[in-house]
Order: sequence, then C-alpha cells, then structure tokens
Amino acid sequence: MKNKIITVFLAIFMILSFVACGTTNNTANNTANNATDNTTDNTNDINDTKDIENSSVVNLTFWHSMDGSYLDIVNEQVKTFNETVGKEKGIFVTAVFNDWPGTESLTTAMANDDIKNMPDVIQLYNESVSVVRNYDRLVWAEDYLNDASSEITKDDLLANAVASFAIDGKSIAVPYNVSALLLYYNKTILEAAGYSAPPATIAEMADMLPELTEYSEAEYGLNVCIQQFELNNYIATQGSTGSYFGNNESGHNGYMTALACADDGTLMNFLNEWKKVIDSDSYKAVKDSYNEEFATGINAMLMTSSSRIKSIEELVDGKFEWDVAPIPKVSADDIGGAYASGGGLFMLDRDDDAKIKASWEFIQYMVSTEAQMKWAGGTGYVPVNVNIVEKDEYKSIIENNSKFSVAYEVLVGSSINEVGAFCPASDNIDTIVKEAMVAFAGGALVDNTYNAIVDGCNNAMDDYYRVNPIE
Repeated sequence: MKNKIITVFLAIFMILSFVACGTTNNTANNTANNATDNTTDNTNDINDTKDIENSSVVNLTFWHSMDGSYLDIVNEQVKTFNETVGKEKGIFVTAVFNDWPGTESLTTAMANDDIKNMPDVIQLYNESVSVVRNYDRLVWAEDYLNDASSEITKDDLLANAVASFAIDGKSIAVPYNVSALLLYYNKTILEAAGYSAPPATIAEMADMLPELTEYSEAEYGLNVCIQQFELNNYIATQGSTGSYFGNNESGHNGYMTALACADDGTLMNFLNEWKKVIDSDSYKAVKDSYNEEFATGINAMLMTSSSRIKSIEELVDGKFEWDVAPIPKVSADDIGGAYASGGGLFMLDRDDDAKIKASWEFIQYMVSTEAQMKWAGGTGYVPVNVNIVEKDEYKSIIENNSKFSVAYEVLVGSSINEVGAFCPASDNIDTIVKEAMVAFAGGALVDNTYNAIVDGCNNAMDDYYRVNPIE
C-alpha cells in the first residue's frame, strides 16, 4: 500500500491548537508509547500477558478516552469480548486509555507513519474526524457494514448516529458511545413555581426562569455554557428537517470551510431567542461544578449530555425529584431533538490484514446488544443498537429508571440531517463560540455576538486550511 504521510505541520498545528485552547493531555504520550502489540496497559486489569504472548492469537490495541465510571464499563466490555468472541476466534484486545480527545499521540504517529505506535482501533469524537478523514491508513467502516457476512449492518444502528459518522453517505466509523444534549430539571422547584412540565421553547424557558428562583432557594433558573456542542445542537434542531452548522452539510458532504448557520438565518434566530434567557437575569452562563450545583439545588435547570444521568442521579441521591427532557426548541415549529454526539470506533491499517479482520470482529461486539446494554444501564449513553429495545433486560432498565430512555427517544425522533459538524480546528472554534456567548451573557449586543462567532470561526477555518490545504 502506498502510504500518504501526513505532514509534520498537521501534527504541530493540532498540538498547538490544543494548547492554545487550554486542552491538556498529560497521559496520552505515555500510554501511546506503551501501546504496541507486546505491551499491556498497567492502568487496566483486563489484560493478560500470557494471552498476548501466544503467537496464535491476533493481538489488537484499542485506544479510548473514557475515564471514571465509564472506564469501568469499557474494561468490562473488552474483558467480556476477550473471554467470549475473542477466545473463540483467536483475538485478544489490549485497552489503552488516552486523555480526551485521544488524538495527540495519533497525530504524532501519523506524521511519521509510525505503525508500531498506532492502535488498531481508536475511539474518536466527531470533532476529531478532520484529523483522520484523509489518512490512507484509515479503514472505512462502510464496506464492512455492507458486507453480507457481517453480524452488524447499518440497519442495526441508530440512523442519525450512523449519519453522524458518515462522509458522502459512507461510514468512516461505527458509532459507539452516543449521547444527546438534554435539559435536566428540578421537578420539585418547577412544581413550587406552578409548572407541571419543562419548557418546550427557549421563549417559554426564559419566562419561567425568574419564577424558579422566586419560589425556591435556587440562585439560577438555568446553567449552561454555550460552546460548539450546544450551539451546534441549537442550529441542527431548527427547521422542519434539521439544519447544518457548517457548509457542505457540516463537512459530511465535502469539507466544512464556513458557517452555514450564518447564511441561512439559524444562528441569528438562536441568538435573538437566547437574548430572552439572558434578559431573565436568572441564567448562569459559565460552567463551574455544574453537576454538583444542580444536585444541591443551586441551579434549577441544567443542559448537559445524557451521559451524565447516572452521575447526577448519584449526586442528587433522592434529595428532590428531577427528570430530563429534550432541550427547548428555538421555535415551536422546529423539528427539535438533538444530534448524536459522542464517540465512534475507527479502524487503522497497520499492514496486517488479519488485524483488520479482527478489528471488525471487535467493533461488531462493542456495538452488539450485549455490549451496548452496559451503557444503557450504567451511564445515560444511548445504546446505538436499535435491537436492544426488544430485550427484556433493557425493558427492565427503562421500567426502573425512565430517564435512560429519554435520550434514545430523542435521537430516534431526530432527523439524519441533525449531525455534529466535522469542524477543522474544532478546539479553536469551541473557544471562539464560548467566549462570544459568555460576552453575550455579560451584555454584548446580538449583532456583535453574531459577528464574533461568524468572523472568528471562519477565520479559524481559513487558518487551518492554509496549513492543511484541501487536496
């Protein structure tokens, strides 16, 4: 195979981009240096050296960036694979933790075509797709999902989750740990203020916020820091079929080079409505200990990923009634919902066809109903395998805690046009959006906020493509 060597400039640009936006990655280089086929990851107890040393076994390295309680679930999934499917088919997977977003060590290896220090499978988020989409060693999932011999096909997976990891209609990866942006609300506080349901639109929410603090000890009615993730959702959920944050279908049909939301009116629509939230004087626009602040009643409502449901449940610990709901729409006529955020599983070609075949076996297991059931009951991540809803175990999980089903229902009801943007320089864009929205909450005018976002993001993309020209 003729390998396309990614330039050192790409790696340098990405690393500098991370540093400039305050992103830290203290362990990625250390774990990457220990990620070769003959090395175990000392941070996990799932790896057995005697299996790795068996020459008849195909050994795979899997990089991921799940920590805390999520790490325990990943370890359990990998361990079960090794003991079942892996044992049957002669495959052993070594899981290696890399700090989020998991790309720094990969870009370093890509720049030097250092296949020894690459993984076979890597979990990446859609904001990192620009890093790998043109890499010759990337093995696209499309052919495998369409293969008649595969146990997992696109029909088995959430449609908009598949769309969130597709370019020109072809799957670059398989969705794995998927979540949705949700509204978390304190039912006890809402009921005290006379509300029996969460707000359906931003305008309704803005009207509600002052009363939530008036009739409770909450300091704020709502806490959410609008960054790229939140803004992308509020753009994607507008219109009757969804809208795109960036041009070329947010980078899913060609390259994203500019903000589409600046031209179609969706950005201004959102800002005009969000101004009502700011004017309520009951909105906290920065992210401190937002899980804990919601759990202690400081903030009556919170917007964050569905993956936080289990964590917040443990923090609230029965102190009050709470629930989750779709985020309020910009306009009552909008489709609403959310895009499928989270990570996908990507395969890399390390000049070994047996490893690629084994990697696909591993990925199929990780999105199987068995493996996805562990997300369904343990976090708030959405099971990507649609067949899971027919399983008695899933029905029991939902019966015991209906919150876990909300994000799934939101994504099932969302359009395949509602996707996360494949943003180049995503960390820079995230910072630009955050700083503009914090300034907006502090008194900046709508027009100034609009210009700060549009000009800042478009300039960041122009700078990126000067260093990494489109081929």
